[in-house]
Amino acid sequence: MRTNNILARRLATANCHLIAPIAPYVTSSSAAVDALVARYASDVVTSSPPFSSTSSSFTLPSSRQFSSSVVTSNDAATQLGSILQREIEEEEGASEQHDGGVPPELVELKSTIAKKWTILEGIAGIGGASETGSGATVRMFKKTPGTKGAKIGIVFHCQDTEEDSNFDENELFNEDKLNGHENEDEEEPPQAIRFGVVVSKGGRTVVIQCRSGYEMSVDSVTVRDGDMEKVLAGLAVGEGLGSALYQGPEFTELAEDLQESFVNYVVTECGVDDDVTAFIHMYCDYREQEEYVSWMKTAIDILD
Repeated sequence: MRTNNILARRLATANCHLIAPIAPYVTSSSAAVDALVARYASDVVTSSPPFSSTSSSFTLPSSRQFSSSVVTSNDAATQLGSILQREIEEEEGASEQHDGGVPPELVELKSTIAKKWTILEGIAGIGGASETGSGATVRMFKKTPGTKGAKIGIVFHCQDTEEDSNFDENELFNEDKLNGHENEDEEEPPQAIRFGVVVSKGGRTVVIQCRSGYEMSVDSVTVRDGDMEKVLAGLAVGEGLGSALYQGPEFTELAEDLQESFVNYVVTECGVDDDVTAFIHMYCDYREQEEYVSWMKTAIDILD
């Protein structure tokens, strides 16, 4: 059973370099193979044959005999299907403690967010409601326009996460030490989640690319023609909002007070407060888990 923490799974994958020392034994050169053959052939000449007391000649075993077992194609499919089914049952068993698989704290938070935002899974025109993976992208539309009459929306993908570069582990350690918690189990640093805030008016849209982890920040600001739905669809399918078009200035090179004003606009005018960012984090985890189980079910239907 895999861990529910996305960051932990990524960190586990990042340790693949630990297997590097065994690579030479797996991909031996022909010269190395010749040396091994010569060595064992020499042993046969100078000592009793290790495989038979009556044989007078040495026969090099076939390469298949070096394998501890021979797995047929049917066995491989059955084994894979069995492991996938085991994982499905474990994941679904772990979610049974929640109402419909949704953690109660997420149910409560979603209820609060839904008072101001309409929450939709998927993108119009991209995949069907029952298509595997269709719920990975989530859109949110603010029910009331901004103070200047603009429509406001948010889009995020449940896998668009990364290690939070703004997280200060030393600062957290010092705070725990001051609070007398230095011996408690270490918490994993939070993961940052990227999301887009779109503000549309008069057929044009400003896209504010943000990330939320230890703190919320703005990565870039671009301006595009088109209404909110068109721009959200472009964000969802990774079109980069038209790579041939101007992508906006390097955000970190803007005047500091201008950078701060954009962040303040996202929080105050767009309503992306702590509750909204907390919801994005929790809903990403929930949707990724649901899509993972759906992915396994589809795979087992095809492969087993």
